[in-house]
Amino acid sequence: MKKKLLIVAHHLTIGGVQKSLVSALKALDYDKYDVTLYVRKNRTDLLPFVDKRVNVIINKDHHHYYRKPYALILQGKTIIAKILGKKEKAKEINKVLEDKIRLDAMEYEKKIYFGGSRYDIAVAYVQGYVALFVDRCVNADKKILFYHTSTNDTPEIHNDVIPRCSTVAALHESQKSLIEKWYPSATGKIKIVENYTDKDMITAQSKEFSIPESDKTVICSCGRFAPVKGFDMAVDAAKILKEKGVDFIWYFVGDGPERRRLESRIAEYGLSENIVITGMQKNPYPYMAGCDIYVQPSREEALGLTILEAHRLSKPVISTATIGGLKLIENGRNGMICEINPESIAKSIINLINNKEKCDGIISNLKSTDYSHEFEKYKEQWKNLLEG
Repeated sequence: MKKKLLIVAHHLTIGGVQKSLVSALKALDYDKYDVTLYVRKNRTDLLPFVDKRVNVIINKDHHHYYRKPYALILQGKTIIAKILGKKEKAKEINKVLEDKIRLDAMEYEKKIYFGGSRYDIAVAYVQGYVALFVDRCVNADKKILFYHTSTNDTPEIHNDVIPRCSTVAALHESQKSLIEKWYPSATGKIKIVENYTDKDMITAQSKEFSIPESDKTVICSCGRFAPVKGFDMAVDAAKILKEKGVDFIWYFVGDGPERRRLESRIAEYGLSENIVITGMQKNPYPYMAGCDIYVQPSREEALGLTILEAHRLSKPVISTATIGGLKLIENGRNGMICEINPESIAKSIINLINNKEKCDGIISNLKSTDYSHEFEKYKEQWKNLLEG
């Protein structure tokens, strides 16, 4: 009899964690597991790419939690605290409100989707509130928590959840060490499951369309426009490049809460002809394939799936010195590591532009890299995770 495996995701909007989940679902043994994917937020851009053998449940909760009596009362208290100039008190009340709404939503999901269900294994595919949901609302013999970041997010949740989960999945040894430092209860229960990137799929998708040809140096960065991803530093680096007379065009492939601030800064610096914001793209690979240099300007990055993707397209990568960048970049062989600031990013770009021999050497190394055994290794890691 097949084991019942549940994987819980926050959403399926395009992003590194979500794309790695799609790869994970292809690596499972469907002769051994009856797999269900539960998506907590009804954002499903990547749903067409999910393995057809997976039973997918999408949460379509339409409750207006902020209109409930307790929510209205707490919102009123927050407004009063702000009027009285008590900003910290307002933050405290707002946190209580958000926590109550999250727990209220979780109880609804548990009742509607998991009331009578039991699983052999439940996987929280991301840390934080997804982990809390699996811990509190899913009935399973074994519970696994994936930790995808290099920051100590929501420690109040993980201090509570990690001691009770069976296994924590980390992306590599450096991240594992950080998790053990933050959460000693994780020691002895961490297994490594690296992100997998399908070279053939990426190459095929990269040919779906072409970006305009240019005599300028073409740079590309992909990601969510949030402070942690460092796109503001990329804009500042672009300003330096322009001041130094570099002729370039830089594609920002993505979207997010920082977009307006980025657009304002681009206009302020007179970079509108140098930086192109494409918005979120279901297929970012033609932009990667068409660039001369791929730049990962993050402040924090646990692994950096886009670095792996750029490598599969044989693009030299400049990455800031995050733990993910340091894990994936062998300085001078498959890219360059720079400091986490605009000046270092710009300096590294100029270095590659001016040193054609170095750039060509990196491209040659990437083209000769053998990725043929990676999927089998990835499948074995998942097997060990689920069966250990």
